[in-house]
Amino acid sequence: MSTFSYFRNGAAVALLSCCTLSLSHAQQLRKVGPFDQLKASGACDVVLTQGPATTVKVVTEGELERYIKTDVQNGTLNIYRDKDAPSSWFNNKKVTVYVTCPRLRGIETSGASDVKSTSTFEADEFTIKASGASDVVLGLNTRLLTVTASGASDIDLKGRADRQQIRLSGSSDYNATNLQSQQADVQASGSSDAYVSAVQLTSHASGASDIHNRRK
Repeated sequence: MSTFSYFRNGAAVALLSCCTLSLSHAQQLRKVGPFDQLKASGACDVVLTQGPATTVKVVTEGELERYIKTDVQNGTLNIYRDKDAPSSWFNNKKVTVYVTCPRLRGIETSGASDVKSTSTFEADEFTIKASGASDVVLGLNTRLLTVTASGASDIDLKGRADRQQIRLSGSSDYNATNLQSQQADVQASGSSDAYVSAVQLTSHASGASDIHNRRK
């Protein structure tokens, strides 16, 4: 085989592979009712944006979108994996749910789900609960923030929270050095680390946990 034919055939295979990978991704818009809280589980990635209209878009590899459920119950948008979904189908497969909503006052994540925002959410009070190695990256502007994290969860926040109440356990990390606060009440146990930026800090650490105030 000539060198030219070799590279030509190789390029054709590469092009076909790229097309196959592109075609293997599926996206689906979901119709949901109004909500002001979000709950995610089942190793899903959620991308949040605060906007005037509510939209929910599920993006997956292959046909996995049919196994990703999105429903609203009692004002909470639930994002989860169908219990009948073959677990092997999700090995090394990424599931991303893009959510735009006008108002949000709480997030709960579990089962290695990650939530991040592309904008700063405005709310009078905001609650974050993270467990099971979940990550939350969020921009906030709120009067009162309540955070509970356990099981090696990581939380990274920026913006403003006049007052924050933080409870960490397991091996969780809380990074709020870019979240300006007047008051922070932080309790950490296990081997958790917390970093805040507060005028007044009340803290209690046990085990191998550390609490730091960058405002000093």
